[in-house]
Amino acid sequence: MSPSTRLIACAVVALGFASGPAVAASGSADLTSCVAITDNAQRLACYDGLAKGQQSAPAMPSAVAISKPSSAAAAASGAGLASKMSQRWELEPATKNGVFSFRAHKPNYILIARNTDNANEEPYQQLLAASPDSEAEIQDTEAKYQLSFKVKSWENLLDSDMDLWVAYTQQSFWQVYNDGISAPFRETNYEPEIFVTKPLDFDLLGLETRFVNFGAVHQSNGRSDLLSRSWNRIYAQVGFEYEDQFNLTFKPWYRIPEDDEDDDNPHINDYVGDYELVGSYRLGRHTLTALGRTNYEFDHSFLQLDWSYPIVENLKGYIQFTTGYGESLIDYDHTQNTIGVGVLLTDWM
Repeated sequence: MSPSTRLIACAVVALGFASGPAVAASGSADLTSCVAITDNAQRLACYDGLAKGQQSAPAMPSAVAISKPSSAAAAASGAGLASKMSQRWELEPATKNGVFSFRAHKPNYILIARNTDNANEEPYQQLLAASPDSEAEIQDTEAKYQLSFKVKSWENLLDSDMDLWVAYTQQSFWQVYNDGISAPFRETNYEPEIFVTKPLDFDLLGLETRFVNFGAVHQSNGRSDLLSRSWNRIYAQVGFEYEDQFNLTFKPWYRIPEDDEDDDNPHINDYVGDYELVGSYRLGRHTLTALGRTNYEFDHSFLQLDWSYPIVENLKGYIQFTTGYGESLIDYDHTQNTIGVGVLLTDWM
């Protein structure tokens, strides 16, 4: 190789390094193709073309194009690899989404038709008696829906890894098909709460312990007199998962006592229970969930079984079965079996 040829080659290599790793890599590929030319004149023309920028070659990425991803992109990539539970509760730095934006809390759904085998008419005797329809009754089939969201109000509480949340859940039972009593909302339960989430990371009986919540919750139906139901609790909630396929939460609570004359629902713990256990299993895009509540004597209980399945995009079909006491506050001491079908927007996991 002549001195002039080597000089041109060195200039091209230097230009490649000055332009960054991506340019150097592309330049090396072009030099290799020039070296492979056996005719001296043609090989020199190849080098000249590279030096003068006349060699036709694919556009080479700039140093900006191959720079490291931004912190936001890295966080998004990390969030994509995080488990469903980690994303739902923002347990890792990559899953943190900041404050004052809405996230799903409990499932959001509507049951277009929910049927019970034992409608609770006792609380509504005055309403039914006032109806001009002498045969007015609470129908066995109604609609039911739940709206539930949470908002993080303080991320990394007091420079720790804990977050402070506020949440709201509303569950309504609507006699939408009951024209005899003007299709009223039979019962609506309002449930605001506030809690702190602490991420955890250790194994327990083959499950990975992911978080613990400490919170306070008020639940009421916003009614007065004979239909009024309400209670206040403090609680802890522990979350477990297994390979992002199975989630389990355990939530015991303590009811804040009320004066006897102010207590709308005495002995509610005896029926609704002292703790709640929720387990969800994900099989592809199908999710099976069991929710159970009971008291420490196991004499009254409630069980809810859910199946959600894909319909289109993020919309899922939803089937819900319940049995036992306390599906709603007005029914806290009433037992029944129900089944409903509808659609679901957000699941437990």
